[in-house]
Amino acid sequence: MNEIVVQPTGTHDPGVSSRYLRTILRQLIKGDYLYLDSDVVAVRPLDRGWPKRADLAMARDRNRRGITPLALPGIEKLRAKLAWEFRMDRYLNAGVMFVRDTPAAHAFYTEWHRRWKQTLSLGMWQDQFSLNSASTTGIATIAILPDRDNWVTHSTAMLRGRARIFHFFASTCGDEIPDNTLLGHLITRFQRDGALDEATIACAARDNFPWMNNVRLKHLLASGLYIRAAGLVAPHIIRRIRRILSRYGRTPDF
Repeated sequence: MNEIVVQPTGTHDPGVSSRYLRTILRQLIKGDYLYLDSDVVAVRPLDRGWPKRADLAMARDRNRRGITPLALPGIEKLRAKLAWEFRMDRYLNAGVMFVRDTPAAHAFYTEWHRRWKQTLSLGMWQDQFSLNSASTTGIATIAILPDRDNWVTHSTAMLRGRARIFHFFASTCGDEIPDNTLLGHLITRFQRDGALDEATIACAARDNFPWMNNVRLKHLLASGLYIRAAGLVAPHIIRRIRRILSRYGRTPDF
């Protein structure tokens, strides 16, 4: 059953509104739910494979172990201002969250929202600081999702297995998402045709590749597309060999 829930946020600021809603979402929805940011694309079924015993499940931010360098300044500020605790061995991302309808999950969201309002009073509208601080309280059990369930597309780390959800981190792209990403391509096609390009999504799932064209070597390697990576590198290597041989007066036979 589909239902539309209208919830005032008390502000016209899109960033603040979205975080306000995300931190109270558990209190607005009945039953278990899967939350997805608007800049993710699911390329495989989402109706199975989620942790069964934990109250919440999230992936590590930017698929990295430990606290990411971008988050450190904010964390240090909150440690000094509010004496908050953080785990140094992990930093969770709120872009993909599987949430059970349990008392502990409801209590976690109450605490998350309370802490988010504290950071907002300090001029920090982001909600991952409060999320990660709340995760240290033991209010709820939290499972760590595999990278495939929240794969950061600009990551240069090798993806182990097949991605189920690609996360494009649109906030780093400015006002327009590049067309050479799967997300940018899908948006452009939908604006033009009013339909979802399912064929391209199927190709992305098959190739484990969230890019369209003009990609860099690191993207090919991160997705395990070594043959395509070799094809990208080969012309550069051949040109370099030709230049070296020409210096010594030799003519290459390729």
